[in-house]
Amino acid sequence: MWPQQRTLLPDDVYEDLLGKITSGHWKVDERIPSESLLCKEYSVSRVSIRSALQRLQALNLIVTKPGKGSYVYSNSIGENLFSNVISSGQMDLSENEYRYIVELRNALEFKSIDLMVSRGTEEDLEKLKSHLEEMKQSAHDIDAYVLADYNFHMALIKGSHNPLFVTVMEGCKEYFIKYFKEMARVSAGRYEKPLENHTRIYKAMYDRDAESAKQIILGTFEYNLSRFKKLFKE
Repeated sequence: MWPQQRTLLPDDVYEDLLGKITSGHWKVDERIPSESLLCKEYSVSRVSIRSALQRLQALNLIVTKPGKGSYVYSNSIGENLFSNVISSGQMDLSENEYRYIVELRNALEFKSIDLMVSRGTEEDLEKLKSHLEEMKQSAHDIDAYVLADYNFHMALIKGSHNPLFVTVMEGCKEYFIKYFKEMARVSAGRYEKPLENHTRIYKAMYDRDAESAKQIILGTFEYNLSRFKKLFKE
């Protein structure tokens, strides 16, 4: 049990759970404590626990089995991240360029998610779903897949019903397309994980759960930075 005098933040919970996995405290295939038990252990809400678990899932460290709970998939971030990355070739993207896009997405996309939850329409959700289906159907064509990926995230921006947000996104389209294309290219056609994450984002938006949607996206930022760090150009 954590000291009661300190109020834990979601990041604190995430870092502690991450430490228990990467240190081997919880072994591969071991079932981790239930959400209710973790809430008691850390004296935090279920929302904080779910946020941490979603980030761990995005890193491929845990898997959740419906009706059974969450299990450790790997004790190392590195060992399961690079299995989906091509073995040679450098990205046409520097680490700073990656960071700039991530910072822009944090500022623009996360606020759009909040606004879409509060003022979005059924039509907005249908557009998001249609772009998700386009991603699934175009996995054999990298250019079509990248465009569908961009359109999926643009649908989140448009769901804010803030025309200035849309203008900013459209003005940065060239940079976003380059970013999404490099993510796709080095994944060498292995799109199972990103498609799973996009499906989870859609479901969170359908449920009007802005925090879950943002945590899934945040987890993908960390996941991609970890697996591509050695491939960024200088």
